[in-house]
Amino acid sequence: MSLKILLGLFATIALVKSLFFGSSVQAQVSESKTFVSPTNLSSLPQADSQPSKLFITQDQSDSGSPSLRRQPVEGEKRFEPTRIPLRLPRRSYYRVSPSITIINPSGFGAAWGSAGIGIGLQQRVRFRDQADGVVGFGFGLGNPQKNIGLQIGISLVDVSAPSRDGAVSFKLHRRLPGDLSIAVGTQGAIIWGNTDGGSSVYGAVSKRFALRPDRTRPLSEMYMTLGLGGGQFRSESDVQNEIESVGVFGSVSVKVIEPISLITEWSGQDLTFGASIVPFRNLPVVIVPAVTDITGEAGDGARFIFGVGYSFSF
Repeated sequence: MSLKILLGLFATIALVKSLFFGSSVQAQVSESKTFVSPTNLSSLPQADSQPSKLFITQDQSDSGSPSLRRQPVEGEKRFEPTRIPLRLPRRSYYRVSPSITIINPSGFGAAWGSAGIGIGLQQRVRFRDQADGVVGFGFGLGNPQKNIGLQIGISLVDVSAPSRDGAVSFKLHRRLPGDLSIAVGTQGAIIWGNTDGGSSVYGAVSKRFALRPDRTRPLSEMYMTLGLGGGQFRSESDVQNEIESVGVFGSVSVKVIEPISLITEWSGQDLTFGASIVPFRNLPVVIVPAVTDITGEAGDGARFIFGVGYSFSF
């Protein structure tokens, strides 16, 4: 199992809860009740220094309509306005936002109180007709809006023997003004068993672009990520020839509708295209189907990969 798939898994987990405490937190509108009463009218201009009161009489004019007088006469009841509740429509928002990357790490990350679990699958591994999978868990520490956030990810890369092969990854991230976030991290900082990946140090910058004022509208926002890294971010030829170089990776994500983003990215080795989907409003689940190794620059042909992430708070 290559750790490149682990990157996609934790990108899913991270984005479920990283836009979570930042630019992608959606406003929650709760049901409110406002009552219309005479005191609500105190700011309106009045004809007299004291508010006038209208009274309905039992008399009718020649036209058959009830007549109104300012003062009641004997036997008439004084009119009292009724408190009428004004209910504003309640709108249901999605609890999480779609991911902004598939395989690549982003400049955003998890903060204290947020965590996620996920499963990553690939149709086949490179150069072998064999499917593979990974299970991961990630959580956040710190506050990236005030100082620094730390995201920690644990990957178990052999589902048949979960404790045999795995890795721990770390990411330090900081939110900046202008919907900008930067991160530095190490994928596979701690490794046990055989992960086929080694360690990969990287840096990434992510930026949100608001395309519309209302982020719930179609084509409302776009995210761009640009990064540099060694290890698995190098070209496949450099990895095979053990050349210590630095690779460039990048991602572009466009939210086509509120629960779906389309994502294209260069992993440092090849092109990946896919979607990030939030299928339920009230369930913090993100699904990421994608096709990777599209151009043939790496591997032996295009492959289907799939990730599911679930986020929660503590």
